[in-house]
Amino acid sequence: PRRWSPRLTAPDIDADRLNPPPTTAHAAAPLEGVRLHRAGAGGLFSLDGPRTVPWLVLTLGLVLALCLRGSTASPAPWPFLLALVAFGMPHGAADWIVAARIGGHRGFLQRLGGFTWYLVAMAACTAFIAWQPSVAALLFLLLTVFHFGMADATAVDADGDGLIVRWSLVVGRGLLLLALAFASDASAAWAPFGAIASAVPWGGAAWVPDLDVLRAAAVFGAASGAVIAVTGCASRAIGGKPIEAALDLIEHALVAALALVADPLFAVGLFFLGVHAFRHSRRLAFTRVVIEPPTAPRGLALRLVRVHALSLPLMWLTALCLWPLSNMLGGFGVSEIVTSSICFYMLSTLPHHLLGLQLPRAESSAQ
Repeated sequence: PRRWSPRLTAPDIDADRLNPPPTTAHAAAPLEGVRLHRAGAGGLFSLDGPRTVPWLVLTLGLVLALCLRGSTASPAPWPFLLALVAFGMPHGAADWIVAARIGGHRGFLQRLGGFTWYLVAMAACTAFIAWQPSVAALLFLLLTVFHFGMADATAVDADGDGLIVRWSLVVGRGLLLLALAFASDASAAWAPFGAIASAVPWGGAAWVPDLDVLRAAAVFGAASGAVIAVTGCASRAIGGKPIEAALDLIEHALVAALALVADPLFAVGLFFLGVHAFRHSRRLAFTRVVIEPPTAPRGLALRLVRVHALSLPLMWLTALCLWPLSNMLGGFGVSEIVTSSICFYMLSTLPHHLLGLQLPRAESSAQ
C-alpha cells in the first residue's frame, strides 16, 4: 500500500483515492503537463505551445481587417458571440470547479461555502456598476490591462525573468491592446459601456467621460505602452533570452497592428477569444489539480474539451444571468447579447482575476 505524505494537498489526496496507483507512463503525465504548460514546450510552431494558436488568430484578424480596409464593424460582435460557447465564457465558468479543487472542497454545500467570496465580489461589482456605470467601466478596463497582461506573461514564461521583464510585458501588452483601441476610435470603443450606462435605470444622472479626453488619455497610454513593451523586450534580451524577447516583440506588434486597424470591438473580442481565453484554458488544461481526476489525456485538444466540460455547471447559471441583462439592454439581437456579455465580464472579472492568482500554488502541487 502507498504511504500518505503530510505534504500532499487535499486535491492530490482525493485524486489518489479515486485513481489506482499509476503506471510509469501515467506517473510521468503530471510532469508532462507542467512541462507543456511552459513556454516553448512542444516546439515553437507546435499547436500545443502558447504562441501558435494566438498568433494564427491575431494574423487572421489582421489580414481580415486589411482586406476590408479597416472596416471590421460588421463582423465586430462575432468574436464576443463565439466566446460565449468557446474559450471565452467557459474559461471563467470553470471557476466553480477551479475554486473547489484548489480549496479541496467536496460536496455542494462545502463548494458553495468556498465560493461565497466570489459571489459576494460579483454582487459588490454589480452594485457599483448600478451606482456609477462609467466609473465602473473605466476601472474594469484598468483591471483588464493587468488581467490580460499577467495571463500573457505567465503563458510565455516571463514571470521568472525579473520584475522589469514581467511587468513591462504585463502593462505594455494591456495598453497596446486597449489604449490603442480607444485611441483609434474612442466612440466605437466606448459604445458598449455607454449602452450599459444608459440601460441602468438611474445611470442617466451618473458621471460620463468626455470622449475627447478619453481619446487623449488613450493616445498617451498607447505611446507609454509601446515604450514599456520595448523596454521589457530589451531587458529580456539582455538577460540572456534574445529569442524569447524577439518573439515577445513580434507578438506586441501583432496586437498593436490589430488594435490600430480593426474595429475596437473586433480587435478586443478577437484577442479575448483567441489569445487570453485560449491561454487561460490551456493553463487549466495542464494544471493537474484542476483537470484531474480522472487521469487527464495527453493531448491538448482533449484536455481543452475537459476544461469546457468542467465549465458546464456554471455556464447554465451564466446563461440565466445573460437573459435579464439582454432584456435590460433592449432585446436579444446580436449587439444586445454581446453587450450583455461585456456587462457580465464587468461584474465577474475581479473575482475571476483573484482566483487566478491562486493557480501558481495549484500548479506547484503537481510538480
